[in-house]
Amino acid sequence: MGLSDSQAERPTLWLLLAQAADPATPYAAATLAWMAPLAGAEFDAYVEDRRDGALFALTGSPVISGAHYAQFNLICAAYRVVVFQLGTPSLYASTIRTLQVPVAATAARALDLGRAAAALAGLPIQDGVLAGPASDLGDALAVAPYLYPEIAGRQAIGVPASELEAPEVSTKVFAAYLDGAALAKLQAAGHQVEVVDSMADGEGLAEVTERIARRWVGSAAGVGFGEPYSVMSSIPRFAREKRVALYGPTTPMDPAAVRFSAYTEETSSAAEAAAQLAIQTGNNVIVGRQTCDGDLFAWSRHGIACQITEPNRPALSSAGGLGQHWDAAPARFDAAEPTDAELRAWAEQGLIVTTLLWHSGESAHTEAMLALAEFACTNDIKMGLGVHDDRYRHSWQQWEYIAAAREAGGARGLIEPVLYSGGRGILAEYQCPPQALAEHCHIALETIRAIAGPNNTPTGYQAFCDTSLETLEPAEPAVYEAIASAGLEYVISSACPGRNRLRLCGSMAIINQTARSLATASPFVRVTTAEEVKEDAPRLGPGWLIGTLDAPVIAFAPYIWSHGRRFLELANWIAGRQDETRLRNVLPSTVARYARILAAGGYLPGEDRGL
Repeated sequence: MGLSDSQAERPTLWLLLAQAADPATPYAAATLAWMAPLAGAEFDAYVEDRRDGALFALTGSPVISGAHYAQFNLICAAYRVVVFQLGTPSLYASTIRTLQVPVAATAARALDLGRAAAALAGLPIQDGVLAGPASDLGDALAVAPYLYPEIAGRQAIGVPASELEAPEVSTKVFAAYLDGAALAKLQAAGHQVEVVDSMADGEGLAEVTERIARRWVGSAAGVGFGEPYSVMSSIPRFAREKRVALYGPTTPMDPAAVRFSAYTEETSSAAEAAAQLAIQTGNNVIVGRQTCDGDLFAWSRHGIACQITEPNRPALSSAGGLGQHWDAAPARFDAAEPTDAELRAWAEQGLIVTTLLWHSGESAHTEAMLALAEFACTNDIKMGLGVHDDRYRHSWQQWEYIAAAREAGGARGLIEPVLYSGGRGILAEYQCPPQALAEHCHIALETIRAIAGPNNTPTGYQAFCDTSLETLEPAEPAVYEAIASAGLEYVISSACPGRNRLRLCGSMAIINQTARSLATASPFVRVTTAEEVKEDAPRLGPGWLIGTLDAPVIAFAPYIWSHGRRFLELANWIAGRQDETRLRNVLPSTVARYARILAAGGYLPGEDRGL
């Protein structure tokens, strides 16, 4: 389906507009999510709230730098959008009026909105209503967002129990996780109450959400993970992809047991349950938000990747269902890079090639990556951006910017997409079973190739963690063989940073990073200041310098305002503007080619010395 199709051929999309402060929001989202497909429609939701735009922000990306309006306009162009309003959302009111988007129903209660949706879809008005607790989404026991499988599985209208407390027409009520007082009010109002489940003393979200997930895993096709607000914002995607969701807080470690850092070793109390449920569904990609890096390592041991999302990152996940593909590019993204002959001349001159490389492949960080791509254009700096296939699906329109010609205002020739951490979600290569890693890489590249075309498909790989953090030794050969099996040409490793070194895995080059500073959280090998880069630069050429940075903490909007000048100093130094006699800024694939030339010329330590 393309955007040029006539309006009659466009798929229908039910769009819920609501507010996060409304306790009815997760219930209304869950109800419309199961009704929409029965009406022949897709479903999405936009929940208004304050936005701070920081990393791991509770409410996600800001409206402007997160491109919320652009995504709203895109789905209005691609779908026949039908709006359902819960309460009084206002952000898109004038846009809806101007674009003449029909508003099917406006209601103050989830019950009334559900009944209106059922009538529109020609569904029988549901006698069964599932009632759950109404709680603040910041509450550690906010169970409402996780109830969508309970609501969909019963084809019930979901409501906060408070909506049924006033006497009205009695109905069958499935009560979920209500206390005795709430149950008594429902019974006093004349309803027939059946208790689905309740929360025992001392139980938290880990126990309750695991029980919900296990009740419905038989009909699930995947797992979602995250705290209440994150799951509430993901109900449209989780319902569309048939994912059950669960969550548990981090379990603190005994300080004496920590070997590297607590952040990389502590795990959620629900991490293992999430892994087992994912295995049971046959889907080895968990979607959501981890509690710390320890969850990622725990899931990696099972061959499971985590595609990290955040509220409103992306703002509307339905754009990922449009099945678009980019226009074919005439040549590869690195077509204008120096030839091998030129690189050999640089080696003889003792030159150092440099590049910036960005940690982040997940959809949650796309707005930061796009800001960096635009920065590259305005400052004429070459860099590599980590990618997962999910970014190409859910941000296909904006992400095509990296393939657009400079003459058209795009970033082609300055940006190289580098497959990051298996390409489907974050995983630690060092602990991931090689067969699972190979599968992730193959699927990711096939997905990207189908959207972006062969000339925009990554040829290189950036490791999240292909090393023991205690020793910094490289992973077993089978790990690199798994990556090579996908046809990738090089790996930028996190093992043994420092003196330039090259290893080979068949025809695939494995090169190390230059920075010797090691962080206690990902990315583990990184730079943050120009001073660090200068200290890590090879004292004698020829060689290379790869500066890996953490994309969101540099390029999310709040950090651009607070740290922009410091980053500009670092970028200008990497680009060679303060040392033009020695440094040449190139794409990561050129660094890999240069490493091969240096090895052949005898400039590097012998391969038997490892990375």
